[in-house]
Amino acid sequence: MTVSRIEVGLVSTDETLVNFFATVFDLERLPVITSSSGVVHPLQASGVTIKIMVPLRPPTVAEPPAVFIGATGIRYLTMHVTDLGTITDRVLAGGGHLLTGPIDLGSGVRLAVFRDPDGNALEVVEGAP
Repeated sequence: MTVSRIEVGLVSTDETLVNFFATVFDLERLPVITSSSGVVHPLQASGVTIKIMVPLRPPTVAEPPAVFIGATGIRYLTMHVTDLGTITDRVLAGGGHLLTGPIDLGSGVRLAVFRDPDGNALEVVEGAP
């Protein structure tokens, strides 16, 4: 038995996060899935599906730790991209915040860490194999 894929699920209070991920990372919007508990907005690119759930009953907004390594659990997503400069511009224009970088790690690899509009940490890497 092997894992065939992993999908990431995020919970948000509204569609702001859906628009952010779709715009910043050029993700394809798949048909929404409506259930008795809310609406799931699947977004897809090659090798990744991010599902953003917007519950009918507004969820409690959790405060992220000041530094994402300051608490246990799932604390950040890593996105591999081809143009970190464009992504940085889109993150900032879309309501995200730069936490670290961009940093040149050598061998053509660059990295930046952002918070999306909901406060989720995103590590964005350019040039990694």
